[in-house]
Amino acid sequence: MAVACKHFSVGTGMDMSRTPFILLVNPWITDFAAHDLWTKPMGLLILASLLRNGGCGVALVDCLDRHDPFTNAHPDVLPGHDKKFGTGKYPRMRIPKPEPLFEMPRFYYRHGIHPESFRKKLRCTGSPDLICIGSTMTYWYPGLRETVAVLREEFPGVPVWLGGIYATLCPEHAARFGGADRIIPGPVAGFPDLLKSQTGFDLTNRADWAGFRNWPPPALDLMPGRDYAPILTGVGCPYRCPYCASGRLQPRRERLGPERIYEEIARGHAELGICDFAFYDDALLLDARGTLWPALERIVKEGLPVRFHVPNALHIRALSRDWCDLLFASGFRTLRLGLETTLDSKSREWGGKVDTEMFLAGLGNLFAAGFDGSRIGVYLLCGLPGQTPEEVGRAVEFVRERGVRPHIAEYSPIPGTPMWKQAVECSRYDIAGEPLFHNNSFFACRRPDFTYEDMLALKKLARMP
Repeated sequence: MAVACKHFSVGTGMDMSRTPFILLVNPWITDFAAHDLWTKPMGLLILASLLRNGGCGVALVDCLDRHDPFTNAHPDVLPGHDKKFGTGKYPRMRIPKPEPLFEMPRFYYRHGIHPESFRKKLRCTGSPDLICIGSTMTYWYPGLRETVAVLREEFPGVPVWLGGIYATLCPEHAARFGGADRIIPGPVAGFPDLLKSQTGFDLTNRADWAGFRNWPPPALDLMPGRDYAPILTGVGCPYRCPYCASGRLQPRRERLGPERIYEEIARGHAELGICDFAFYDDALLLDARGTLWPALERIVKEGLPVRFHVPNALHIRALSRDWCDLLFASGFRTLRLGLETTLDSKSREWGGKVDTEMFLAGLGNLFAAGFDGSRIGVYLLCGLPGQTPEEVGRAVEFVRERGVRPHIAEYSPIPGTPMWKQAVECSRYDIAGEPLFHNNSFFACRRPDFTYEDMLALKKLARMP
Protein backbone atom coordinates (compact mmCIF):
# COMPACT_ATOMS: atom_id res chain seq x y z
CA MET A 1 0.00 0.00 0.00
CA ALA A 2 1.43 3.34 -1.07
CA VAL A 3 1.63 5.96 1.65
CA ALA A 4 2.29 9.67 1.32
CA CYS A 5 3.09 11.32 4.62
CA LYS A 6 4.77 14.12 6.45
CA HIS A 7 7.39 13.49 9.08
CA PHE A 8 6.07 13.45 12.61
CA SER A 9 6.72 11.73 15.91
CA VAL A 10 4.22 9.95 18.11
CA GLY A 11 4.08 13.08 20.23
CA THR A 12 1.14 11.99 22.40
CA GLY A 13 2.97 10.65 25.43
CA MET A 14 1.23 7.33 24.84
CA ASP A 15 2.09 4.27 26.93
CA MET A 16 2.88 1.72 24.20
CA SER A 17 1.56 -1.13 26.37
CA ARG A 18 -2.01 0.14 26.65
CA THR A 19 -4.96 0.08 24.28
CA PRO A 20 -5.00 3.07 21.91
CA PHE A 21 -8.04 5.32 21.67
CA ILE A 22 -8.78 6.36 18.08
CA LEU A 23 -11.09 9.19 17.07
CA LEU A 24 -12.81 8.95 13.68
CA VAL A 25 -14.17 12.13 12.09
CA ASN A 26 -16.54 12.64 9.17
CA PRO A 27 -15.60 16.13 7.92
CA TRP A 28 -17.64 19.10 6.79
CA ILE A 29 -18.76 19.51 3.18
CA THR A 30 -17.98 22.80 1.45
CA ASP A 31 -20.01 23.29 -1.72
CA PHE A 32 -22.75 25.33 -3.36
CA ALA A 33 -25.32 22.71 -2.36
CA ALA A 34 -25.32 19.36 -0.56
CA HIS A 35 -28.13 16.98 0.29
CA ASP A 36 -28.23 13.90 2.45
CA LEU A 37 -29.40 11.36 -0.13
CA TRP A 38 -28.69 8.33 2.07
CA THR A 39 -25.12 9.47 2.64
CA LYS A 40 -23.41 7.94 5.66
CA PRO A 41 -19.61 7.59 6.05
CA MET A 42 -19.55 3.87 5.27
CA GLY A 43 -15.75 3.69 5.15
CA LEU A 44 -15.38 5.20 8.62
CA LEU A 45 -18.14 3.00 10.04
CA ILE A 46 -16.42 -0.16 8.78
CA LEU A 47 -13.06 1.13 10.00
CA ALA A 48 -14.63 1.71 13.42
CA SER A 49 -15.82 -1.90 13.56
CA LEU A 50 -12.45 -3.26 12.47
CA LEU A 51 -10.60 -1.19 15.07
CA ARG A 52 -13.05 -1.97 17.84
CA ASN A 53 -13.00 -5.69 17.08
CA GLY A 54 -9.21 -5.55 17.05
CA GLY A 55 -9.04 -4.18 20.59
CA CYS A 56 -8.95 -0.38 20.17
CA GLY A 57 -11.10 2.21 21.84
CA VAL A 58 -13.09 4.11 19.22
CA ALA A 59 -15.27 7.22 19.00
CA LEU A 60 -16.84 8.91 15.98
CA VAL A 61 -17.77 12.56 15.47
CA ASP A 62 -19.99 13.28 12.47
CA CYS A 63 -19.71 16.86 11.20
CA LEU A 64 -22.69 16.15 8.92
CA ASP A 65 -25.19 15.37 11.65
CA ARG A 66 -28.41 16.87 10.25
CA HIS A 67 -30.25 16.72 13.57
CA ASP A 68 -27.73 18.42 15.85
CA PRO A 69 -29.96 20.59 18.12
CA PHE A 70 -27.35 23.28 18.84
CA THR A 71 -26.67 23.76 15.13
CA ASN A 72 -30.26 23.93 13.95
CA ALA A 73 -31.14 26.46 16.68
CA HIS A 74 -28.16 28.71 16.01
CA PRO A 75 -29.03 32.12 14.47
CA ASP A 76 -26.06 31.95 12.05
CA VAL A 77 -27.18 28.64 10.58
CA LEU A 78 -29.68 27.89 7.84
CA PRO A 79 -31.23 24.80 9.45
CA GLY A 80 -31.58 21.50 7.72
CA HIS A 81 -34.90 19.81 7.08
CA ASP A 82 -36.13 16.27 6.61
CA LYS A 83 -37.49 14.67 3.47
CA LYS A 84 -38.79 11.20 2.67
CA PHE A 85 -37.25 7.96 3.90
CA GLY A 86 -34.55 9.56 6.06
CA THR A 87 -33.11 11.92 3.47
CA GLY A 88 -32.93 15.68 3.90
CA LYS A 89 -30.98 18.89 3.63
CA TYR A 90 -27.91 19.58 5.74
CA PRO A 91 -27.77 22.66 7.96
CA ARG A 92 -25.38 25.15 6.40
CA MET A 93 -23.49 28.39 6.94
CA ARG A 94 -22.57 30.72 4.12
CA ILE A 95 -18.80 31.16 3.72
CA PRO A 96 -16.61 32.94 1.15
CA LYS A 97 -16.16 31.19 -2.17
CA PRO A 98 -12.66 29.89 -2.89
CA GLU A 99 -10.94 32.07 -5.46
CA PRO A 100 -11.01 29.46 -8.28
CA LEU A 101 -14.82 29.41 -8.06
CA PHE A 102 -15.40 33.17 -8.03
CA GLU A 103 -17.12 33.19 -11.42
CA MET A 104 -19.88 30.89 -10.20
CA PRO A 105 -23.03 33.01 -9.60
CA ARG A 106 -24.04 31.08 -6.49
CA PHE A 107 -23.48 31.25 -2.75
CA TYR A 108 -20.99 28.84 -1.16
CA TYR A 109 -21.61 27.04 2.14
CA ARG A 110 -20.11 24.94 4.86
CA HIS A 111 -22.61 22.11 5.28
CA GLY A 112 -22.92 20.38 8.63
CA ILE A 113 -22.79 21.19 12.29
CA HIS A 114 -21.79 24.59 13.71
CA PRO A 115 -18.05 24.86 14.55
CA GLU A 116 -18.87 25.48 18.22
CA SER A 117 -20.90 22.29 18.34
CA PHE A 118 -18.03 20.41 16.69
CA ARG A 119 -15.64 21.61 19.36
CA LYS A 120 -18.04 20.62 22.14
CA LYS A 121 -18.38 17.13 20.70
CA LEU A 122 -14.61 16.78 20.45
CA ARG A 123 -14.15 17.83 24.07
CA CYS A 124 -16.60 15.14 25.14
CA THR A 125 -14.61 12.35 23.50
CA GLY A 126 -11.47 12.60 25.59
CA SER A 127 -7.97 12.95 24.18
CA PRO A 128 -7.26 10.43 21.39
CA ASP A 129 -3.96 8.77 20.55
CA LEU A 130 -4.72 8.98 16.83
CA ILE A 131 -7.31 10.72 14.64
CA CYS A 132 -8.55 9.19 11.38
CA ILE A 133 -10.57 11.35 9.02
CA GLY A 134 -12.45 10.24 5.92
CA SER A 135 -12.84 11.96 2.57
CA THR A 136 -15.18 11.70 -0.38
CA MET A 137 -15.46 14.24 -3.21
CA THR A 138 -12.11 15.66 -4.31
CA TYR A 139 -13.56 19.17 -4.51
CA TRP A 140 -14.71 19.12 -0.90
CA TYR A 141 -11.16 19.36 0.39
CA PRO A 142 -11.58 22.92 1.83
CA GLY A 143 -14.11 21.54 4.31
CA LEU A 144 -11.77 18.69 5.12
CA ARG A 145 -8.87 21.08 5.67
CA GLU A 146 -11.01 23.25 7.95
CA THR A 147 -12.02 20.16 9.92
CA VAL A 148 -8.37 19.19 10.39
CA ALA A 149 -7.53 22.72 11.54
CA VAL A 150 -10.08 22.46 14.36
CA LEU A 151 -8.74 19.04 15.32
CA ARG A 152 -5.22 20.49 15.53
CA GLU A 153 -6.42 23.22 17.88
CA GLU A 154 -8.37 20.85 20.13
CA PHE A 155 -5.80 18.03 20.16
CA PRO A 156 -2.34 19.55 19.55
CA GLY A 157 0.33 16.95 18.85
CA VAL A 158 -2.11 14.13 18.05
CA PRO A 159 -1.38 12.66 14.60
CA VAL A 160 -4.10 12.95 11.97
CA TRP A 161 -4.42 10.33 9.21
CA LEU A 162 -6.51 10.85 6.08
CA GLY A 163 -8.06 8.15 3.93
CA GLY A 164 -10.99 7.79 1.55
CA ILE A 165 -11.76 8.78 -2.03
CA TYR A 166 -9.95 12.14 -2.17
CA ALA A 167 -6.91 10.60 -0.50
CA THR A 168 -6.90 7.78 -3.07
CA LEU A 169 -7.56 9.82 -6.23
CA CYS A 170 -5.42 12.87 -5.35
CA PRO A 171 -2.82 11.67 -2.80
CA GLU A 172 -0.20 14.28 -3.74
CA HIS A 173 -2.70 17.14 -3.50
CA ALA A 174 -4.06 15.75 -0.25
CA ALA A 175 -0.54 15.57 1.20
CA ARG A 176 0.03 19.25 0.32
CA PHE A 177 -3.37 20.74 1.09
CA GLY A 178 -5.38 18.31 3.25
CA GLY A 179 -3.61 19.19 6.48
CA ALA A 180 -3.16 15.60 7.69
CA ASP A 181 0.10 14.02 8.86
CA ARG A 182 -0.33 10.86 6.84
CA ILE A 183 -2.26 10.13 3.65
CA ILE A 184 -3.49 6.54 3.29
CA PRO A 185 -4.73 5.91 -0.25
CA GLY A 186 -6.39 2.70 -1.35
CA PRO A 187 -7.43 -0.42 0.57
CA VAL A 188 -7.12 -0.82 4.34
CA ALA A 189 -5.19 -4.10 4.32
CA GLY A 190 -1.96 -2.40 5.42
CA PHE A 191 -3.56 -0.38 8.22
CA PRO A 192 -2.63 -2.80 11.07
CA ASP A 193 1.08 -2.41 10.30
CA LEU A 194 0.79 1.37 10.15
CA LEU A 195 -1.08 1.43 13.44
CA LYS A 196 1.52 -0.76 15.11
CA SER A 197 4.36 1.45 13.88
CA GLN A 198 2.55 4.51 15.25
CA THR A 199 1.27 3.20 18.59
CA GLY A 200 3.05 -0.08 19.24
CA PHE A 201 -0.35 -1.81 19.45
CA ASP A 202 -0.90 -5.01 17.47
CA LEU A 203 -4.52 -5.49 16.43
CA THR A 204 -5.94 -8.88 17.37
CA ASN A 205 -7.98 -9.27 14.15
CA ARG A 206 -5.35 -8.83 11.43
CA ALA A 207 -6.98 -11.46 9.20
CA ASP A 208 -10.20 -9.43 9.04
CA TRP A 209 -8.43 -6.54 7.30
CA ALA A 210 -7.35 -8.61 4.28
CA GLY A 211 -10.51 -8.38 2.20
CA PHE A 212 -14.13 -7.26 2.02
CA ARG A 213 -15.65 -10.65 2.89
CA ASN A 214 -13.87 -10.56 6.25
CA TRP A 215 -14.95 -7.06 7.21
CA PRO A 216 -17.46 -6.77 10.06
CA PRO A 217 -20.74 -4.87 9.65
CA PRO A 218 -20.49 -1.08 9.93
CA ALA A 219 -20.66 0.33 13.46
CA LEU A 220 -24.08 1.93 13.06
CA ASP A 221 -24.40 2.38 16.83
CA LEU A 222 -21.79 5.15 16.63
CA MET A 223 -23.90 7.30 14.31
CA PRO A 224 -25.82 10.14 15.97
CA GLY A 225 -28.80 9.76 13.61
CA ARG A 226 -30.26 6.39 12.64
CA ASP A 227 -33.14 7.37 10.41
CA TYR A 228 -31.64 5.10 7.76
CA ALA A 229 -28.69 2.77 7.40
CA PRO A 230 -26.22 2.09 4.61
CA ILE A 231 -25.67 -1.46 3.46
CA LEU A 232 -22.95 -2.83 1.23
CA THR A 233 -23.38 -6.34 -0.15
CA GLY A 234 -20.43 -6.21 -2.53
CA VAL A 235 -17.56 -4.07 -3.74
CA GLY A 236 -16.14 -3.55 -7.20
CA CYS A 237 -17.76 -3.56 -10.62
CA PRO A 238 -17.12 -5.85 -13.61
CA TYR A 239 -17.27 -2.87 -15.99
CA ARG A 240 -14.58 -0.27 -16.58
CA CYS A 241 -16.50 2.73 -17.86
CA PRO A 242 -14.20 5.55 -19.06
CA TYR A 243 -15.72 8.23 -16.82
CA CYS A 244 -15.89 6.15 -13.61
CA ALA A 245 -13.29 5.59 -10.85
CA SER A 246 -14.93 2.48 -9.38
CA GLY A 247 -12.24 0.19 -10.76
CA ARG A 248 -9.51 2.27 -9.20
CA LEU A 249 -11.19 2.60 -5.82
CA GLN A 250 -12.23 -1.06 -5.60
CA PRO A 251 -10.23 -3.12 -8.11
CA ARG A 252 -11.44 -6.47 -6.75
CA ARG A 253 -15.00 -7.73 -7.09
CA GLU A 254 -16.19 -9.37 -3.85
CA ARG A 255 -19.63 -10.15 -2.45
CA LEU A 256 -21.09 -11.12 0.91
CA GLY A 257 -23.07 -14.31 1.38
CA PRO A 258 -26.87 -14.28 1.77
CA GLU A 259 -26.87 -15.08 5.49
CA ARG A 260 -24.62 -12.14 6.27
CA ILE A 261 -26.71 -9.76 4.12
CA TYR A 262 -29.92 -10.81 5.82
CA GLU A 263 -28.44 -10.61 9.32
CA GLU A 264 -27.17 -7.06 8.80
CA ILE A 265 -30.62 -5.89 7.74
CA ALA A 266 -32.51 -7.85 10.39
CA ARG A 267 -30.17 -6.73 13.18
CA GLY A 268 -30.33 -3.10 12.10
CA HIS A 269 -34.11 -3.25 12.22
CA ALA A 270 -34.46 -5.23 15.45
CA GLU A 271 -31.71 -3.58 17.53
CA LEU A 272 -31.65 -0.02 16.17
CA GLY A 273 -35.21 0.36 14.88
CA ILE A 274 -34.08 1.15 11.34
CA CYS A 275 -36.67 0.75 8.59
CA ASP A 276 -34.91 2.39 5.64
CA PHE A 277 -31.78 0.85 4.12
CA ALA A 278 -29.77 2.29 1.24
CA PHE A 279 -27.58 0.00 -0.87
CA TYR A 280 -24.14 1.44 -1.62
CA ASP A 281 -23.09 -1.23 -4.14
CA ASP A 282 -21.76 -0.22 -7.56
CA ALA A 283 -23.24 -3.37 -9.14
CA LEU A 284 -25.97 -4.56 -6.78
CA LEU A 285 -27.83 -7.03 -9.00
CA LEU A 286 -24.99 -8.36 -11.14
CA ASP A 287 -24.06 -11.96 -10.28
CA ALA A 288 -26.29 -11.72 -7.19
CA ARG A 289 -28.59 -14.73 -7.56
CA GLY A 290 -26.62 -16.65 -4.98
CA THR A 291 -26.09 -13.73 -2.61
CA LEU A 292 -28.66 -10.91 -2.52
CA TRP A 293 -31.48 -12.99 -3.99
CA PRO A 294 -31.75 -15.52 -1.10
CA ALA A 295 -31.48 -12.70 1.45
CA LEU A 296 -34.40 -10.83 -0.14
CA GLU A 297 -36.43 -14.04 -0.37
CA ARG A 298 -36.01 -14.54 3.37
CA ILE A 299 -37.05 -10.93 4.03
CA VAL A 300 -40.25 -11.57 2.05
CA LYS A 301 -40.89 -14.89 3.80
CA GLU A 302 -40.47 -13.42 7.28
CA GLY A 303 -42.37 -10.22 6.48
CA LEU A 304 -39.61 -7.90 7.66
CA PRO A 305 -41.11 -4.36 7.56
CA VAL A 306 -38.23 -2.56 5.86
CA ARG A 307 -37.77 -0.30 2.82
CA PHE A 308 -34.86 -0.32 0.41
CA HIS A 309 -33.39 2.49 -1.68
CA VAL A 310 -30.84 2.39 -4.47
CA PRO A 311 -29.20 5.84 -4.89
CA ASN A 312 -26.47 4.24 -7.00
CA ALA A 313 -27.80 3.20 -10.39
CA LEU A 314 -28.98 -0.35 -10.95
CA HIS A 315 -27.59 -2.09 -14.01
CA ILE A 316 -30.55 -2.24 -16.37
CA ARG A 317 -29.40 -5.48 -17.99
CA ALA A 318 -30.15 -7.27 -14.69
CA LEU A 319 -33.83 -6.21 -14.58
CA SER A 320 -35.41 -9.50 -15.56
CA ARG A 321 -39.05 -10.05 -14.65
CA ASP A 322 -38.28 -12.33 -11.71
CA TRP A 323 -35.74 -9.87 -10.29
CA CYS A 324 -38.25 -7.03 -10.57
CA ASP A 325 -40.93 -9.12 -8.85
CA LEU A 326 -38.54 -9.83 -5.96
CA LEU A 327 -37.45 -6.19 -5.65
CA PHE A 328 -41.07 -5.10 -5.38
CA ALA A 329 -42.07 -7.84 -2.93
CA SER A 330 -39.09 -7.25 -0.63
CA GLY A 331 -39.71 -3.54 -0.16
CA PHE A 332 -37.66 -1.56 -2.69
CA ARG A 333 -39.07 1.97 -2.73
CA THR A 334 -36.57 4.21 -4.53
CA LEU A 335 -34.98 2.98 -7.75
CA ARG A 336 -32.37 4.68 -9.90
CA LEU A 337 -31.47 3.24 -13.29
CA GLY A 338 -28.25 3.91 -15.19
CA LEU A 339 -29.34 4.56 -18.78
CA GLU A 340 -26.66 7.26 -19.33
CA THR A 341 -27.62 7.99 -22.97
CA THR A 342 -30.17 6.97 -25.60
CA LEU A 343 -27.51 7.10 -28.31
CA ASP A 344 -26.54 3.44 -28.52
CA SER A 345 -23.25 4.15 -30.31
CA LYS A 346 -22.27 6.41 -27.41
CA SER A 347 -23.37 3.77 -24.93
CA ARG A 348 -21.05 1.23 -26.53
CA GLU A 349 -18.22 3.76 -26.36
CA TRP A 350 -18.88 4.31 -22.66
CA GLY A 351 -18.76 0.66 -21.64
CA GLY A 352 -21.59 -1.13 -23.43
CA LYS A 353 -23.64 -1.84 -20.30
CA VAL A 354 -27.04 -0.98 -21.75
CA ASP A 355 -28.93 0.07 -24.87
CA THR A 356 -32.38 1.56 -25.37
CA GLU A 357 -34.01 -1.77 -26.17
CA MET A 358 -32.65 -3.23 -22.95
CA PHE A 359 -33.89 -0.17 -21.06
CA LEU A 360 -37.43 -0.49 -22.43
CA ALA A 361 -37.54 -4.19 -21.56
CA GLY A 362 -36.30 -3.59 -18.00
CA LEU A 363 -38.70 -0.71 -17.49
CA GLY A 364 -41.57 -2.89 -18.71
CA ASN A 365 -40.59 -5.55 -16.17
CA LEU A 366 -40.56 -2.98 -13.35
CA PHE A 367 -44.03 -1.73 -14.30
CA ALA A 368 -45.34 -5.29 -14.58
CA ALA A 369 -43.97 -6.06 -11.10
CA GLY A 370 -45.98 -3.19 -9.62
CA PHE A 371 -43.59 -0.22 -9.56
CA ASP A 372 -45.00 3.11 -10.67
CA GLY A 373 -43.07 5.83 -12.43
CA SER A 374 -42.85 8.08 -9.38
CA ARG A 375 -40.48 5.58 -7.75
CA ILE A 376 -38.16 5.23 -10.74
CA GLY A 377 -35.49 7.76 -11.68
CA VAL A 378 -33.15 7.45 -14.65
CA TYR A 379 -29.63 8.86 -14.66
CA LEU A 380 -28.51 10.54 -17.88
CA LEU A 381 -24.90 11.61 -18.25
CA CYS A 382 -24.44 15.23 -19.26
CA GLY A 383 -21.43 17.26 -20.39
CA LEU A 384 -18.93 14.51 -21.15
CA PRO A 385 -16.20 15.27 -23.69
CA GLY A 386 -17.60 14.62 -27.16
CA GLN A 387 -21.24 14.84 -26.04
CA THR A 388 -23.70 17.39 -27.43
CA PRO A 389 -26.54 19.21 -25.63
CA GLU A 390 -28.95 18.00 -28.31
CA GLU A 391 -28.38 14.32 -27.58
CA VAL A 392 -28.88 14.92 -23.86
CA GLY A 393 -32.09 16.86 -24.54
CA ARG A 394 -33.43 14.02 -26.69
CA ALA A 395 -32.59 11.53 -23.93
CA VAL A 396 -34.47 13.63 -21.35
CA GLU A 397 -37.58 13.68 -23.52
CA PHE A 398 -37.27 9.95 -24.29
CA VAL A 399 -37.18 9.07 -20.60
CA ARG A 400 -40.03 11.40 -19.65
CA GLU A 401 -42.23 9.96 -22.42
CA ARG A 402 -41.81 6.52 -20.81
CA GLY A 403 -43.44 7.73 -17.59
CA VAL A 404 -40.33 7.92 -15.38
CA ARG A 405 -38.22 10.82 -14.19
CA PRO A 406 -34.93 11.83 -15.85
CA HIS A 407 -32.06 12.86 -13.57
CA ILE A 408 -29.19 14.84 -15.04
CA ALA A 409 -25.82 13.49 -13.87
CA GLU A 410 -23.43 16.34 -14.62
CA TYR A 411 -19.99 15.17 -15.64
CA SER A 412 -17.27 15.51 -13.04
CA PRO A 413 -13.72 14.91 -14.32
CA ILE A 414 -12.11 12.25 -12.10
CA PRO A 415 -8.33 11.75 -11.93
CA GLY A 416 -7.10 8.34 -13.02
CA THR A 417 -10.10 7.43 -15.17
CA PRO A 418 -9.66 6.62 -18.88
CA MET A 419 -11.52 9.82 -19.80
CA TRP A 420 -9.34 12.00 -17.58
CA LYS A 421 -6.77 12.84 -20.28
CA GLN A 422 -9.53 13.87 -22.67
CA ALA A 423 -11.10 16.02 -19.96
CA VAL A 424 -7.79 17.77 -19.23
CA GLU A 425 -7.34 18.51 -22.92
CA CYS A 426 -10.83 19.93 -23.45
CA SER A 427 -11.09 22.01 -20.24
CA ARG A 428 -9.78 25.56 -20.12
CA TYR A 429 -9.40 25.21 -16.35
CA ASP A 430 -6.53 23.61 -14.44
CA ILE A 431 -8.43 20.49 -13.44
CA ALA A 432 -5.16 18.57 -13.00
CA GLY A 433 -3.84 21.02 -10.41
CA GLU A 434 -7.02 22.25 -8.68
CA PRO A 435 -9.62 19.70 -7.51
CA LEU A 436 -12.16 22.49 -6.92
CA PHE A 437 -12.67 22.40 -10.69
CA HIS A 438 -13.87 18.78 -10.41
CA ASN A 439 -17.13 20.11 -8.95
CA ASN A 440 -19.91 18.97 -11.28
CA SER A 441 -21.86 22.17 -10.58
CA PHE A 442 -18.95 24.21 -11.92
CA PHE A 443 -18.81 22.18 -15.19
CA ALA A 444 -15.11 22.66 -15.94
CA CYS A 445 -15.41 20.84 -19.28
CA ARG A 446 -17.71 23.49 -20.74
CA ARG A 447 -16.84 24.44 -24.30
CA PRO A 448 -18.30 26.44 -27.21
CA ASP A 449 -20.49 23.54 -28.38
CA PHE A 450 -21.61 22.66 -24.81
CA THR A 451 -21.76 25.77 -22.64
CA TYR A 452 -22.50 26.30 -18.97
CA GLU A 453 -25.83 27.80 -20.07
CA ASP A 454 -26.57 24.61 -22.01
CA MET A 455 -26.03 22.62 -18.83
CA LEU A 456 -28.39 24.83 -16.84
CA ALA A 457 -31.05 24.56 -19.56
CA LEU A 458 -30.83 20.76 -19.59
CA LYS A 459 -31.13 20.58 -15.81
CA LYS A 460 -34.20 22.79 -16.00
CA LEU A 461 -35.66 20.60 -18.76
CA ALA A 462 -35.16 17.47 -16.62
CA ARG A 463 -36.98 19.08 -13.68
CA MET A 464 -40.06 19.93 -15.72
CA PRO A 465 -43.16 17.86 -14.82
